[in-house]
Amino acid sequence: MRKFKEAVNRILVRCLFLLWCVLGSFAIQAGESGYLFVEKAGDSTHLLGQANPKLLAPVGSLLKPFAAWYLLEHGVNPAQTVFCPMERKRSATMRCWTPEGHGVLNLQQALVHSCNYFFLSHFLGRNLKDYETWLKQQFDWPDDLPIAKPVNVYGFDLPHGIEAEKIIRMYNKLLQSAQTGDKSAVTITSGLREICMGTLTEFCRQMVTRPKFKLILGKTGTVQEGKKNFGSALLYLEYIPQNKKILLLCYEKNKVGSEAALSALKILDAYDRKNHNNNRLHR
Repeated sequence: MRKFKEAVNRILVRCLFLLWCVLGSFAIQAGESGYLFVEKAGDSTHLLGQANPKLLAPVGSLLKPFAAWYLLEHGVNPAQTVFCPMERKRSATMRCWTPEGHGVLNLQQALVHSCNYFFLSHFLGRNLKDYETWLKQQFDWPDDLPIAKPVNVYGFDLPHGIEAEKIIRMYNKLLQSAQTGDKSAVTITSGLREICMGTLTEFCRQMVTRPKFKLILGKTGTVQEGKKNFGSALLYLEYIPQNKKILLLCYEKNKVGSEAALSALKILDAYDRKNHNNNRLHR
């Protein structure tokens, strides 16, 4: 009788999780948003969940760590600073997302605060085609996403989005390179570890109530479709009970990147419940 009850419990848990996946997927599609959730194991990944895979993810500032990598490989000193001024003191070709300006920033701080002005300053006079070629060689960058104007450097105003899997692969390569000691990758990931002081402040505040997860690093991005925002957030976390590393990409229309990151909280909660229920059944 006990074995029968355990078997019924296992079936009920699986059915509930499948129901959550179906309803969650419907809600994601209805809201014009999606996510890709993978477990990281060395240089490979294992799919944990995905919603709305046909919806291309906006690149936006998710490309900035790779722009930073290019700059570092081409002689830029990471300690060198740029002053991001208030909007009224900028030229027509120099822009940033905050009217107040970011003030003085080095490369790592520019990643934390996602400063457009910093990257525009460093790419002034550089060969954008060379940067595009580098992206293709290093990360299999799509041919139909040319880096044709300065704002394309940090992923803004590209013709369209990109497959979520490609973004995950790019970040996985960055993480692997940092782990093997690549100095440029280490500099970049060290900066992204401070993201709670920047664009993921609210996400990090809410993560305090989820002690089973630890945010290792992250990055947000926002593009515009017409006059509407389309935000994305890449999160690299540790699931402490099982010592697992996970990558989660969330993207959602009508939101900026920092808001899209908050959608990850429900996904993480569901993942934790699933693991908790599985562990209880196997006791």
